[in-house]
Amino acid sequence: MVRAATVPEYRFSLLIADDHHLVSEAFAHLLEQTGRYSVTIARDALEARAEIHATGGFDLVLLDLNMPGMDGPTAVEDIVRANAPGRVAVLTGGTSGSRQSTLFCSGVVGLILKSQPAKDILDALDSILDGELYFPRADDRSLIHAISSAAVQPHIV
Repeated sequence: MVRAATVPEYRFSLLIADDHHLVSEAFAHLLEQTGRYSVTIARDALEARAEIHATGGFDLVLLDLNMPGMDGPTAVEDIVRANAPGRVAVLTGGTSGSRQSTLFCSGVVGLILKSQPAKDILDALDSILDGELYFPRADDRSLIHAISSAAVQPHIV
């Protein structure tokens, strides 16, 4: 007997804000193939803010830091505020522990490395959407201090 695939009752809404078409489209495809996510893509910070405003927010925004309109921590804080109560995680090629600490203090709840295997990325998203914090191995004292004083415990890999 062949069983039909079941579609989850709830699909999480995600906004991928990344100016690299291949990256955003590949992530969107990966996420949509799971059947658990409804994905919207924005190409810059201005478009991301417009999408958040038009939809009333997303369950999760995956935000590239190095794209047009992302001029530092203030831009991140603006998107975190605009998407509340939804969550914001950073999608990046890499960042230092001190930068991670700044992001965490800005309200970012996770850091997804573009170099991570697909399964690890999906696991990270599950953790974030379950209310956890997700950051790569914390070796920097400023990030460790910021996380240790937080109300939510991180998932550190």
